[in-house]
Amino acid sequence: MKFIALFLLLLTHSAWAFNKVENFIERRRILVTLDMEYELQKGDRVIVLTQEKQELVALGNITEILISDLPHRAVVAVDEILGTNQILIGDAVEKLTPQNLERYHVQGYLSLVLADEKGIPSKYKDLAYLGVFNSDGHTLAEKEWLISLTSVQYGIADPFTIKANHALYLDGYANIGFKSRLMRNRFGHLTMNGLLGRQINRDDWASTVGMVLTIPSNEKFQSHLVINANIEGLDEDKAEVKKLNIFPDSDVRTIYEYITDDWDRFLFGPSFNFESRTVGGTVSHMWIWDTFHLNLGIGTKDVSELEFKSGGYYVLFDFFWRF
Repeated sequence: MKFIALFLLLLTHSAWAFNKVENFIERRRILVTLDMEYELQKGDRVIVLTQEKQELVALGNITEILISDLPHRAVVAVDEILGTNQILIGDAVEKLTPQNLERYHVQGYLSLVLADEKGIPSKYKDLAYLGVFNSDGHTLAEKEWLISLTSVQYGIADPFTIKANHALYLDGYANIGFKSRLMRNRFGHLTMNGLLGRQINRDDWASTVGMVLTIPSNEKFQSHLVINANIEGLDEDKAEVKKLNIFPDSDVRTIYEYITDDWDRFLFGPSFNFESRTVGGTVSHMWIWDTFHLNLGIGTKDVSELEFKSGGYYVLFDFFWRF
C-alpha cells in the first residue's frame, strides 16, 4: 500500500510538474494550476509559454492565490499577448526573471509593460533618458536612479521622478526638475518634464518644459515625439544661460528607436529648431548593459551646414548609469 501511495504521489507530482493554464475566467484573466513547489506570490509578474515549443505567448501578473483546494491555483491578469498568438489551456506559466527575458527573447515593445518592474535590468525598460539628444525620456521606477555626466534623476514613485542638473550648480544655478507620467499602456507612453534654475548670487532665472510621447510600432520599432520649450525668466540674462549649453533649444523632434536582439538601441530622426528656424537631425547607437549606457553618434542643428563646426555637424558622445 505504501508503494502504491508513493507511486500515486510521484505520478501526481509529475502531472503538475509546472504551472499551467487551467481555464479562462474572462478574456484577459486566466486560472492557473500551480506546481506543488511553486514560489509565486500575489503581485508577481509572469510569462505564458507554449507547452510544446516553449515560445513566449503573453505577459501578466498574479492578482490572487487560491489555496482552499489542492493543488493551489492562481488568477493571472494578462497584460500583453504577443502578436497573433493565443493562450491555450495547458500552456506553461513561469515567473518573469532576467534569465527568462534572455532565454525567451522578450520583444522590444514590451519595455512599456516592464518599466516599473523591480529587479529587472534597465536594458529591458523604456528609455528614461535619450542621451545625447539632450532630451528627457520617461519616468524611473520607484527608488530607481539615473546618473549622467550632467544630471541626476531619482524615482520618487512609479509615475513621478525628480531631477537636478549638477552642471548648472557648478555655474551657480540652483535648480530642480521633475518628470511626470500622464499615460502609459501597451499603445503608448506620455511623460511631461520641466526644469527651473535660479542663479544664487543674482535674480537670474532659466527654465524649460517638455514632453515625450512614445508610440510602439512593432516589437522592434518605437517612435518618440519630443517637444522642448525654453521659457525665459523675468530677469534672465539669456546670453549667459545660453553660453552654458545645458538647456536645449526650443524644438520639436521625431526620434525613431530600433531595438536590437541584444536590446541595444539605434536612435535617429529629424528635428526643427524654432529659434534658428533650421532643420537638423541626429543618428546614434546606444549600447546598453544591465546598468551602464553608452551613446555615440553624430548630429546637427542645420543639415545644410556641411562642416564640423558650431552650428554645423558635431560628434555625439554620452554615457550614464541607471540602477
